[in-house]
Amino acid sequence: MIRAILFDLDDTLYDEMQFVKGGFKAVSLYISRNNNISQNAVYQLLLDVLEKYGRGHTFDIGLKKLGLYSKKLIPKLVEVYRIHKPNLSLYSDVTTTLSTLIKRNYKLGLITDGNVEVQKNKVKALRIKDFFDCMVFSDEYGIGKRKPNSFPYQKAMEKLELQARETIYVGDNPHKDFITAKKLGIFTVRILRGRYKNIKLRKEYEANYQIKNLDEILSIIKNR
Repeated sequence: MIRAILFDLDDTLYDEMQFVKGGFKAVSLYISRNNNISQNAVYQLLLDVLEKYGRGHTFDIGLKKLGLYSKKLIPKLVEVYRIHKPNLSLYSDVTTTLSTLIKRNYKLGLITDGNVEVQKNKVKALRIKDFFDCMVFSDEYGIGKRKPNSFPYQKAMEKLELQARETIYVGDNPHKDFITAKKLGIFTVRILRGRYKNIKLRKEYEANYQIKNLDEILSIIKNR
């Protein structure tokens, strides 16, 4: 019998591009103030670089295009990006679904990778702390504990005092969210939204089930 549902955060409960755009605005303001350049121009450039090259070296490429590149400047921009105060909102189906699960006496857990301060600021901005019986920020235990490492799943189950067969995990990223969870015996559900929406991988990386709206999880639990 299912007794708990574990959730990923980014692109599962909210659109992560909200955070990215907010960070870009903060970085753009910093660059603008220090170089007498239009903030809007810098912001649009960063968005264009992200769209063309993807994540990883957005600031490096952006600064080079602006003629402002300095290796020493990159860590400062990363800091500005990370510590900005995010203005975030949940996907429209999240609050009702989580509230319904709580009313039906399911335990809820959150598992998220990434800089701990950043992820905790997201949780605070989204005002979701009270929904969850446990939250596992994998980076608190070391970067090597990030998904697909089995540690965060096991830690969440340990905190909830439950076993894998009593647990469902909901995420969006087939590269890391499901392969290990399935090996542990957790039933996995992939929600098709965010930047991985149209990506399909080999069977071992895919979830046991796919949904488009979070409230579909209610039917899945009923049938488990």
